[in-house]
Order: sequence, then structure tokens, then C-alpha cells
Amino acid sequence: MTKTASVGTRWNTLDVQRERAYSAFFYLDDQYPDGAPSSRSNALYVEAEHYLRDVDVLLAPTRGWMGGLQVGGGIPGVSTRGFGRVIGRFAAWVPIDPSTQLAFRADAGAVLSSTRDGIPSPLLFRTGGDTTVRGYAFDSLGVKLGNAIVGGRYYAVASAEAIRWIGEAWGLATFIDAGNATDEVSNFHLAVGYGVGARFRTPLGPFRIDLAYGRDTHKVRLHFSVGLSF
Repeated sequence: MTKTASVGTRWNTLDVQRERAYSAFFYLDDQYPDGAPSSRSNALYVEAEHYLRDVDVLLAPTRGWMGGLQVGGGIPGVSTRGFGRVIGRFAAWVPIDPSTQLAFRADAGAVLSSTRDGIPSPLLFRTGGDTTVRGYAFDSLGVKLGNAIVGGRYYAVASAEAIRWIGEAWGLATFIDAGNATDEVSNFHLAVGYGVGARFRTPLGPFRIDLAYGRDTHKVRLHFSVGLSF
């Protein structure tokens, strides 16, 4: 179990094609992992973000790309531990014909510290779920601590998807996802999920219903999501 309190502010530009954002938050985090000692940490975290978008339709792209970079850190002296943090994101959409498109996505991040101890859990990484590695439960991929899964200092996720639009409003998709979060890059293991799904065009972006198989868990999961992640 984790209890987290945070307060802060975020400023961003209105230009969505070249968006910039700056934020500052204070986190107070208590972790009670099942089968492991509890811990408390805090951090005054500041971050700068920059996103570039070159797509045909902002909320439901069929052609183009998006990229993002986040760079931040916990301020020494007012944080349990000083640290850096960086996340990079990239997505691309490639039309094959008027009814068929490919979509690709890759995310990766790192916490720049010799240990995750003393770093609030929202600033560490876990993955798995509807918008990351389908076929696995939400945030179920991470570092094993006792009987719990907690955040690690590194993560990477990649996805490839093919969509065939049957009409103006809906289509079918097949996909493969891979990723994980870890504390040591040398121990990184890719958890793979793959499956099929349906896509529906909405004013908020594509609504997705996916049936995915997790290769590590040997289980099938149903996933729902809407819109774009960034």
C-alpha cells in the first residue's frame, strides 16, 4: 500500500505543436509494501517538458509524429535524496492506404540516482495496463519488493499496431507491446503482450477495446482506453 500527498503548480504554453511546460511539486510519500519494511520519503521536484507534434489531426492522427522530452530533479536539502529524472517519448503514424495505418510508439525513462531509496513512488517507474503494455494489469510491471511490486529507476515501453478502418466510425486492430520497469539495466526483461481490438472514432480521439495475451502471465486481459497519452 502507498499513501502519497502532493501540492504544486504547472505552467504550459497554448501552442500544442511546440508545447513547453514547467512544473514544481512537493511530494510526501509513505510506502507499506506487503512483506517488506515501510518507508517515508519526500521531494521538492521541478521539471521542464518540451513536446513537438506534426500530425494531420491532433486528437486522432493517421499521419505524422509526436515527440516529447521531460527533464527534472529532486532539489537536494529539501528532498530526502537529490536526484535527476529524464523521460523521452516518440510516436508515429504511417498510412498504408486510405483505410489502413500503422502506429508506433516508444517511451523510456531513468531516475539518475544510485538507489531508489528516499525517492517518492510517483517519481519512480512502473508500467503495464491499458495504455502501456497490454496483457498485464495496471502498474503490475516493476520491481519485486517482498510480496509487492514497486517502482524502479528505469523503464522502457514500445508498441506497434496495425489498424484497418471498416467504415468512417470504426475499425479493427492487431498489436504487440513490450516493456518493463527495473532497478538495474543489466536485469531488464521485456514483458510482451499481443492481441486484437476494435477502434471507434469519437470527439475525444479513438476509443479502444483490446483483448491482449500476456506472454509472462499466460493470461488474457480486456483493456479499454480513449484518446492519446501525449
